[in-house]
Amino acid sequence: MATANTYLKVTELDFEQIRTNLKSYLSTQDQFADFNFEGSAMATLLDVLAYNTHYNAYYLNMLANEMFLDTAQQRESVVSRAKELGYTPTSAIGATANVFVSFSGVTSGTSQFTIPKNSKFTTTIDDVTYTYVTPEAYTVINNSGSYTRNINIKEGEPLTHRFTVSTSSPVRYIIPNANVDTSSIVVSVQESSVDTTRTEFTRATNINQIYSNSPVYFLEEAADGKYEIVFSTGALGKPLQNGNIVIVDYLVCNGDSTNGAETFSIDTLSVGVSYTAASLTTNSASAGGRAAETIDSIKFNAPKNYQTQNRAVVQNDYERIILAENADIQSVVAFGGEEATPAVYGKVYIGVKPFGENFATENRKAKLKASISTRTPLGIDPVIIDPEYTYIIPTVKAYYNATSTTTSPTAIRSAVLTAIDSFSASNLERFGNRLRYSRFVRTLDNLSIGDILNTDASIQIQRRFIPTLDISQNLTFYFNNQLRTGTLSSSQFTYEGFNSFIDDDGLGNVRIYRFDSNRAKVVLESTAGTIDYTTGTVVLDGFIPSSFVDDQMKLTVTPQNLDVVPTREQILIMDSNDATVNVISEYT
Repeated sequence: MATANTYLKVTELDFEQIRTNLKSYLSTQDQFADFNFEGSAMATLLDVLAYNTHYNAYYLNMLANEMFLDTAQQRESVVSRAKELGYTPTSAIGATANVFVSFSGVTSGTSQFTIPKNSKFTTTIDDVTYTYVTPEAYTVINNSGSYTRNINIKEGEPLTHRFTVSTSSPVRYIIPNANVDTSSIVVSVQESSVDTTRTEFTRATNINQIYSNSPVYFLEEAADGKYEIVFSTGALGKPLQNGNIVIVDYLVCNGDSTNGAETFSIDTLSVGVSYTAASLTTNSASAGGRAAETIDSIKFNAPKNYQTQNRAVVQNDYERIILAENADIQSVVAFGGEEATPAVYGKVYIGVKPFGENFATENRKAKLKASISTRTPLGIDPVIIDPEYTYIIPTVKAYYNATSTTTSPTAIRSAVLTAIDSFSASNLERFGNRLRYSRFVRTLDNLSIGDILNTDASIQIQRRFIPTLDISQNLTFYFNNQLRTGTLSSSQFTYEGFNSFIDDDGLGNVRIYRFDSNRAKVVLESTAGTIDYTTGTVVLDGFIPSSFVDDQMKLTVTPQNLDVVPTREQILIMDSNDATVNVISEYT
């Protein structure tokens, strides 16, 4: 009988430790006493046993990890866990541009014609040609012999897939393409191969409004990042019948690859009437394209989406619902009307910022309101509002060692300007994102170009607006940060026939002044308004400019603190075009 400890340790997972435990166990057995394990074929058997144990332990550990959302690594596992929480990951989204189309030589007497859906346009980036299409049909009306129209075009290749419903051999309605833009999916069901009557099915987003005869479909992500169309069996939505033909139209896009494209060409444009030529100019560059949602994003968003339970009660519910259902929206903030200035009860304000754009269109805001209104408490009116942008104006001094670098001051300046834009895109430009001054300066200090020794930066904050000319206005601007006295300034405007400017007297009064021929200040209005240095509120009373330079007026102040904090619908933004960058050699 073995006299030593004969139990086998099973708590180790490392290969070498497993092998050592097996050898220790066998050496306690009488038949293997004083046996030379390493000098015999037993060493190979121990290797095989240890390898098999290690392999099974690793496999079971990975299998267990994939069963939970927090620890899963495979996308299919993460998507499956998210599905249990009622969450569908957002797909890739094709970029959208707005263009102006003009037709010449149109058949005489034509009152109007239609640009069909999926009319093709192209753009080329880095020698790669991308397809853009019209996401809907547009009507062009004869306007005194001119045929023009602003239209949206969306990146993606239009495709159609058909499925035949069979109760004897059911099929899964999986769209057989990756990078499907789910916002472009249109599902219709044809009665049969001989009956071409079609019924359009809409995507179900709120089961509280679905009945047994509602023509709806559900969308889920399947294997390999493809999407599956799911239909009801009769309880939640209209079921399919044997012989029905499911027709799915959609776009396959390239995500964010074409963001910023500005030059487009007409590929195919058949409008049903004869015309000589069609020209195209770009109103706004393409924006809003994005890649499919990442695994980390799914892990973060799925539980938050589940918490809302498809109803909007607290402010986070509004934010999560809109972000989950609208992949073109980059940032959302919601707050009760009692927090607004002035307070308005019975309303909830929802600020939205789209990807690649500063403001959502009125049509887009109307759709967002209609979508969220069905899930708000009775008596609460949701209001979709635009962000209020506060511009950060940096002045940067970059010190470099001229004796240890061949990089020119121009190249250093360019690198600093690029870093400013990158910092803004990564750290600002969203609701709630504050400017952390130390992080901004650290970003500039860490630039790996031109042997930069250190940087020094000062900042101002700015609000921009377009006043109504020659009409008295009372205007209020909320900077929402403490301000330094005597730092208010403005861009030039015309007041009482003079080129004028705005400042403050350091005592809380806003003034309008001009310069005389000796460049001395002449105050035209000593009480043009007030400025509260504590709350950062600037008020202009009876402001009546007759003109102003550029496309908008600018009010600029210096904050008391270097960290700038936004509130509610305020978004901070920093643009290199507004920055002043001085590159200084330590030895000049």
